[in-house]
Amino acid sequence: MREDSSEFEEGVIIEEFRKGFKLGDRLLRPSMVKVSAGPGPAKPEEEPSEGGEDSGEIAENNTAEVEVESS
Repeated sequence: MREDSSEFEEGVIIEEFRKGFKLGDRLLRPSMVKVSAGPGPAKPEEEPSEGGEDSGEIAENNTAEVEVESS
């Protein structure tokens, strides 16, 4: 399993899910790990939306529901 990580370089083991075992030179069970794929693709920065617009829509929706319930 691979995961984008800004903390670790590519190829570094981030987490071990199941420990592996060897008996001498023979591999009995391979370990199951999560490996860093390095930093992921850059995400475009979104402009913060104004809180007034979103909260206004929510208030309007709540008002409409109340009107329907009381009718």
